[in-house]
Amino acid sequence: MPGYGNLLRSLEQSTIEPVQAIVKGTIPDWVEGVLYRNGPGRFKFGEKMHQHVFDGGACVHKFKVQDGQVFYSNRLLETNSYKQTLETGRLTPNFGSIDIESNMFGRFKTFFSGNKERHDNTNVNIAPFANEHLYALTEMHLVCKLKPENLEITETVNITNYLPEVSRIFAHPHVEKDGTWITMGVTSGGFNKTPVFKFIKYLGGEKGAESRNFAENGEVIASLPSSYNNGYSYFHSFALTDNYIIFLEQSIMLYFTSYIRDVLIMNKSFSQTMVSDTTLPTRIHVINRHTGERVEKNFHTDSQFTFHCINAYEDKDEIVVDLSSYDSNYFTTETFNYENSYTDKILGSKALWPVAKRIRIPLKSEQDDIFCELKSLKEDLPFEFPIINYSKYNGQRYKYVYGANHFKLPFSVIKLNVDEPENFYEFNYGSSENREIPSEPIFVENPNGSSEDDGVLLVLVLSDKNDYLSVLDAKDLKELARAEIPEQVKSAFTFHGFFADGKTFEKLNV
Repeated sequence: MPGYGNLLRSLEQSTIEPVQAIVKGTIPDWVEGVLYRNGPGRFKFGEKMHQHVFDGGACVHKFKVQDGQVFYSNRLLETNSYKQTLETGRLTPNFGSIDIESNMFGRFKTFFSGNKERHDNTNVNIAPFANEHLYALTEMHLVCKLKPENLEITETVNITNYLPEVSRIFAHPHVEKDGTWITMGVTSGGFNKTPVFKFIKYLGGEKGAESRNFAENGEVIASLPSSYNNGYSYFHSFALTDNYIIFLEQSIMLYFTSYIRDVLIMNKSFSQTMVSDTTLPTRIHVINRHTGERVEKNFHTDSQFTFHCINAYEDKDEIVVDLSSYDSNYFTTETFNYENSYTDKILGSKALWPVAKRIRIPLKSEQDDIFCELKSLKEDLPFEFPIINYSKYNGQRYKYVYGANHFKLPFSVIKLNVDEPENFYEFNYGSSENREIPSEPIFVENPNGSSEDDGVLLVLVLSDKNDYLSVLDAKDLKELARAEIPEQVKSAFTFHGFFADGKTFEKLNV
């Protein structure tokens, strides 16, 4: 995600009271609801600055679409880490940033006491639970429950109070129709103690809606020991089908010995201690989601790295898994440091060239050790933040994926036909000289539609003048409308979000 320049903003104030955007064009009358997005909204605190895109203070954004009109608001989340940084002037050590004023004794004391209440910068994702509650998430043990009306934090949920063995969960829960979450975490591990991946179901429906928070109704549905005794593979998502969980152990590793040496002793960042080991294969684990049992075969493929699984589905005796995949020979988590993201230093390089790739997993193979080919669908079409018609096609055979190209100019939104990859659409934003940054596109289904791609895409676009919400026809990516935010009101870069339609998510439409 390079070349953002001044559009990689650091906000200093929230826009809590909604402002009306000026709509140009026509938004379909069936698009009624709220688009929520989350991302890093503040990097600079006085003379200090977070040095990684993953570390900026969380800012949640809200577009309310009603009767063809659009209203925008945002909020810098008042997390413990944010408030204490304002009070003390000291940055919270996050993914790629450090507290330069800390000392080794203090770092070890925090590590062994488990005192991590400042690790609540929930800037990665925002998701509905039980179709009624709103949560901001990151890749830690703390999750922030938000008030939909004004995005204020109402509770910070510590998952270890409910599942003590899980030290952290990730930010990409699969959300089922009743608002149940299927997510995952990992145990802390340590010397002579192999970490274990835990797959967790947080029950939604009426029971979930009535509970104080999502964590009250959690249960571990599967466990998977790390393949490595002294650490574990970095993880950000997994795929789900009707019957299986598909999880990849990948090339980027966190080793406990490296963590002790680099983070606790030398005060390096978390991202600097992660090792990209291209000698490691991608280990493919297939787990029965109903019984928790792992398919006892050693599936593997080439070394690579994936943040986001696109989709997976069962095809007779095979499972098909699609990924947005990076070349592990070039990519590391340090690739997304602030300097690289602000400048053109690595724009268009192999370090940042994620493409759609497909793996076929033969479940009925008689072999125990099975290499699964990793096949590029379209090598010259880089994109990230993949989105599908999730409510109908997650875990099912599908045809279309949408994503954002932040890797070559001009930046754009892409639609790819995974069955016929040479067939794709692309809508460009801005130009090489006057850049605009499109967000992850969010698919909104036409309730009267008859095809997989009958709907619109909602895209938050950052621009030098007016930021705006772009509404694209999901069939051909023609722009139907854009809603321009007043120039004096600024938005910021976001990672992920969702659209709360007025029918399914009535209590989130406020």
